[in-house]
Amino acid sequence: MTACVEGFLEEVGPRVTGWAWLPADPARRLRLSLLLDAGSGSVLRLDTLADRHRGDLQSAGKGDGRCGFAVAVPAAFAAHEHDVDVRLPDFPGMRLSGAPRRAIPVLGPVTLRAVHPAQDDAERLSGFLAGMVRLQGGSAAAVPDAGTIRSWLATPGWDGAERGWLVAERNGRLVGHCRIGPDWPAAPGTGGLALGIELHPDVRSHGLGHALMRAAEGWAAGRGTRLELAVLPHNARALALYRKLGYADLGPVAHPATGEIHRHMARPLPPRGTLRESVTLVL
Repeated sequence: MTACVEGFLEEVGPRVTGWAWLPADPARRLRLSLLLDAGSGSVLRLDTLADRHRGDLQSAGKGDGRCGFAVAVPAAFAAHEHDVDVRLPDFPGMRLSGAPRRAIPVLGPVTLRAVHPAQDDAERLSGFLAGMVRLQGGSAAAVPDAGTIRSWLATPGWDGAERGWLVAERNGRLVGHCRIGPDWPAAPGTGGLALGIELHPDVRSHGLGHALMRAAEGWAAGRGTRLELAVLPHNARALALYRKLGYADLGPVAHPATGEIHRHMARPLPPRGTLRESVTLVL
């Protein structure tokens, strides 16, 4: 029977953090090799142990919680974009979720625009969504294909409400998206539009989430009375962003399919939109 390693590559940049744990042998401290590649033809290898105590991991049932790791990245790498991957020398066939990643010190120009169904945007968006699911260690079987995305955009929702899908693009690569339309947690007849946003972890902490949310509000203004969203209570980063943007907490709401409890948040919309065909930001 093959041992199964659990773990996740969380943070890349000036330091690399994450965790790795072997449920079959909870007290074992796993060896890790971090591979940093700046594209120069040589790869820097940093070896470490997943032996740092973390209370959040212990609370989540990961043994005694001593399965975290944090490694400082040499300044020569940290100052430039580079790829980061993780290997488990004792389990060469295993991979940590969240890997590989790309460390990006400066985001640079990012274009925010609406998806164009007549172009290849739907195919690219479907590929991005599938890649995000795989990065989290999930199955991409339920990811909408290009045809489903086009159909969703073309079909009005309840009360004839429009649907919109925005993407963020950097160097020809999709790095985020935001979907707006009549859906849970908004209710029919209220004028509310649901918003769902997702960024690739490589581009977080650069202000892109804030910019994409503002772009979504610009698209939705004049199409609905308010934007609504649902966020898991433990997602502190997202909760802080939404509160900063003026979203009020309306209380708990259960997901209709899973029953999982989320925080229901909403923000009123102005009567007229401001989103241009596309906008390029330098972040």
